[in-house]
Amino acid sequence: MHLITISGFLGTGKTTLILKMVAAAAARKVHAAILVNEIGEIGIDDQLMEQHDLNVRQMLNGCICCSLAKDLPRTLEELVNIYDPDMAILEPSGAADLTKVLAALEYYRGKPLLSQTRITLLDPLRLEKLKVVVGPLITSQVQKADHLLLTKADLADAEQIAGARQWLREIMPELEPRAICARDPLPQDLCKELLPWMD
Repeated sequence: MHLITISGFLGTGKTTLILKMVAAAAARKVHAAILVNEIGEIGIDDQLMEQHDLNVRQMLNGCICCSLAKDLPRTLEELVNIYDPDMAILEPSGAADLTKVLAALEYYRGKPLLSQTRITLLDPLRLEKLKVVVGPLITSQVQKADHLLLTKADLADAEQIAGARQWLREIMPELEPRAICARDPLPQDLCKELLPWMD
């Protein structure tokens, strides 16, 4: 099984990306399941995913990087046992510390993992404000990423995107951020980059 963790602050477009990735997987007969973490009592993202008839499990009332950390490996194992996916997607809450999430995943003992991929999304429209409020959190998410995606490329101006790219290069010079638009289908080359084992 391939495990993909998609991080990003609230409103960056994680659910939109997940829906596109699952659609791309389904077109190739790759079976996917999704584990969503919401801090509140009601999960909005998982309700949207269930409307698309996706295999979803939710973890509510806490964050999987702290109060629910010990439950994460067991819940992921349950998800895998129920759906037997080829690909599992983990969507932590926007406030999750990705370092702690990855530490909790080390206790996973379910279906063997063939690969682990970490994708971090950033919204260039709000990045400057968020850096002031939750800068260390976003920096941690960026530092743990295998892929960096700048969302809302259709709404952000050239200066905002350039500023986001520059900031990301200072933190992770080895990764080139990719700008994407929620309105567009997931480009084939990006799909191959994020999910190279699928073809």
